[in-house]
Amino acid sequence: MEGYLLKWVNPFQRWQKRYFILNDHILTYCDQPGGRSKGQIHLKVAGINESKDDPLRITINTGTGQILLKASNVDDKSKWLVALKKNQEYCQRHQVFNYGQRIQELLTDIWSNFALFDEQLTYLQDKATLIVYKEINQIINLGQYLKNGITLCCTLIEEEKIKLYGESDTIYESFNFENEIPLNTQSSNYLIRQEEQKQNQLENLNSQQFLESIRLSNPIKFNNIKFNRVYSRISITNEATRKCLPYKQDPDEKFAFWPFLKECIGKDLTRIPMPLLFHQPLSALQFFATSFEYYETLKQAARADDPYKRMAYLIAFSLVRCLLNMDCQKKIFNPVLGETYEYITPEYKVISEQVCHHPPVTAVHCESDDFVFSITMEVTVGFSGTSIMAKLPGLVHFRNKKTNEYMTYSFPNMIVKNLLFGKMYFEQVGEAIYTNHTTGDIGILTLKERTSQKDAYQLKATIKDKNGNIRCQISGYFDKEIYANNELIWKRNSFDPESKWYYFYSHHILQLNHLNEDILRSIPQTDSRMRSDLRALEYGFKDLGQEEKVRIEEKQRERRKIMEEKKQQHIPRFFKEEMDPISKRNQWVYQYNYEKEKHLIDLDLF
Repeated sequence: MEGYLLKWVNPFQRWQKRYFILNDHILTYCDQPGGRSKGQIHLKVAGINESKDDPLRITINTGTGQILLKASNVDDKSKWLVALKKNQEYCQRHQVFNYGQRIQELLTDIWSNFALFDEQLTYLQDKATLIVYKEINQIINLGQYLKNGITLCCTLIEEEKIKLYGESDTIYESFNFENEIPLNTQSSNYLIRQEEQKQNQLENLNSQQFLESIRLSNPIKFNNIKFNRVYSRISITNEATRKCLPYKQDPDEKFAFWPFLKECIGKDLTRIPMPLLFHQPLSALQFFATSFEYYETLKQAARADDPYKRMAYLIAFSLVRCLLNMDCQKKIFNPVLGETYEYITPEYKVISEQVCHHPPVTAVHCESDDFVFSITMEVTVGFSGTSIMAKLPGLVHFRNKKTNEYMTYSFPNMIVKNLLFGKMYFEQVGEAIYTNHTTGDIGILTLKERTSQKDAYQLKATIKDKNGNIRCQISGYFDKEIYANNELIWKRNSFDPESKWYYFYSHHILQLNHLNEDILRSIPQTDSRMRSDLRALEYGFKDLGQEEKVRIEEKQRERRKIMEEKKQQHIPRFFKEEMDPISKRNQWVYQYNYEKEKHLIDLDLF
């Protein structure tokens, strides 16, 4: 018997269509008729059961795991079930008893009982009080420990079996070579099938181990994915990078600001929940990593021979963050208290954490072989009626490892204009002061409000030495090119026309919220990539995303309420507030404990 069935792959890929072939005591499956075999199921000692909850499902317990299948209709399911059981009965009548079979039967029984064990505990968790809930969690941990041990035993058995297959194939090939007996086509195909079977067994085993490892190492992360409505609708692959977002967003989408914003006049917008449609799919923690598309410019700020040129490169880099505001005229997500983010490359790493909620304060640390770059960012947003003003009083610290120079600078204010009439746009306005605390040099950047399109994004800056002498003049447009003493020091990367469908994101920015199996394994459950509201927006699930955004915000409020009742305070894990002895201002300093402690976090934020 053969035909199509749905096969459960994992919580990320969910049900996938496979072509199954039942022959002798082996059930083989592939993507399509005549395609390469993706796996085989031996039915001799397998448990074949129907599902009480789903009339179309068939469950096969193999002894090392469960295979879940679904037919397209009840008749098809009945035919497959009869064929599978008849085939198994025939094999069992003709097989010789051995201890290997008995081990498989025992393992099958153990896994079946574990499935019932998990179901009962999940049911109890929903009904339990806080005290009983903790006891149940301890039982779950013990059960997971036992299950992990059994999984390891099964893995060793499977690996030993594969070794024996390999040794027998080697002996077989050696025998034919020594006796000069050519392998016929049928024998060759058999060996190929055996090799494919071994590879597929390893792949299936690795998939099971991956899912089980997440559950055992981080139950919160596992539950946030498995039981979330957004993640149940998407697939997580192991694609290293991506070229676009999964959903094309209309760049000309209209959304009514006024009915919402008229209630916000004179208020601090950081305390008001914004509708999902006002957002782009990036958290504020991720937004700070967007500038590192121009990492080479920051590297030049550390490596240039001339100290004034080093400051000029730093000024150019500081303006990169304006580009995304200029292109994508949507708001970034406010992080929840305790949210974290990591972005790690071979050349540099970025670690950030939301250390305070009211007022919102974000701490960011970036480090490479050349420099240490850190930010303590506070944001205050106010609405006047026709525009939004964002004040950024935080300070940026830059330490040059090559020269041991220490520089700081602040951000200019940002204004969102034409909220009600005309084309809305973002504008950076005001002065930013750059100070080299080692040499005494000062840089002053001036960004004026535009009077016409011609002078939009224009900048002027002057660098003076400690005696007040002008050493460098900087000019240009931060959406095109920047010059220092008429020498080009920065140029915008080429623009992909297709990016308009993806919030005008560059290739670098597209990777900031990318989630694959390797990243999922590495990050803690508090990482911004785990936010279901943000993920829903990426996939165009806007109604569901709005519901998830409200749920996450309510969850944060409930957590804060419980902490207030217990007179507890949130303590940031990776940053500590200290007085900077040079700038004489408080800053949040990275404690160099992220890699060691990121998997010890017990917060359930999302």
